Amino acid sequence: MEPGLLKSADWPFVIDLYFFLGGIAGGAFVIATIANLIDGQRYRDAIRVGYYLAFLTIIPGPILLIADLGMPTRFLHMLMVSKPSLSIGMGAITVGPFHLKPFSPMSAGAWALNLFVVCAFLAALDVFLVDRGGRSMVALRRWVGIIGSLFGFFVAAYPGVLVGATARPLFVSAHWLGALFLAIGGSTGGAAIALILSLRGAQARESVSRLMRLTAFALIIQLIALVLFVVAVSSTGSVGMVRAVTDLLSGPYALLFWLGAVVIGLVAPLALQFGGATQKVTPGMTVLVAVLVLVGGFIAKYVIIAAGQARIS
Repeated sequence: MEPGLLKSADWPFVIDLYFFLGGIAGGAFVIATIANLIDGQRYRDAIRVGYYLAFLTIIPGPILLIADLGMPTRFLHMLMVSKPSLSIGMGAITVGPFHLKPFSPMSAGAWALNLFVVCAFLAALDVFLVDRGGRSMVALRRWVGIIGSLFGFFVAAYPGVLVGATARPLFVSAHWLGALFLAIGGSTGGAAIALILSLRGAQARESVSRLMRLTAFALIIQLIALVLFVVAVSSTGSVGMVRAVTDLLSGPYALLFWLGAVVIGLVAPLALQFGGATQKVTPGMTVLVAVLVLVGGFIAKYVIIAAGQARIS
């Protein structure tokens, strides 16, 4: 195992689901915050759906992690130690029983997840109080949105960084996985908000139109990051890495990769976007494009992790 790499992990389906939902949550939260900063009244429907969606999709995160670890105490050990010590890890920050290891993807990820849950809860609570006839805490929502967006970016991107820090051939030189996962979070987050607005029949044509354009931009970034990821791994010259990327591109995972991640998740929605099919913002077409993006986003994360775990050397 190369220096700085984590021990090879074996992630079950619940972790794939956590990575997918976390990406949606981070993307939806950031989009809602940007909309709130631009014009909270004009884009109020997108903001409401975005904050509610971020909270509902991030709540399963700790539950899924605990399910993977087997017991709650293991999750708590990433946040707390019963006997604090300066020797618990390189550069560790210890305050009372709490500790953070900035150089540990697991520790940093656990803290970011929990802090993002708090921000998502506060933002959703403010929206809920307004829906119940109360007044919005404007300053609180603004600052919670800004701070939460920082954690949202982290939650969306860090699974890619975590995967790239493991000692599997497909992941060793996968420096673009963080950007890829972040882009998937943006595209799926925007698509999920647009999907809900369309299904609810909300009179938010302008919001949906802007969301679909934002989703198309995120898909372009996603495509670029995917190409750079493949090129970076393929150009290492390592036999093991080349075999691993071959498994993905032309081996047992090729059909799922090309049909699911590329055609369904990228080519089809981009073709519909640039073909002008969604410019009229018809609910049916918006639903179609949004579903394609969501399905493709999940498959992209799933197939990359599955292909990476299939080959040890």
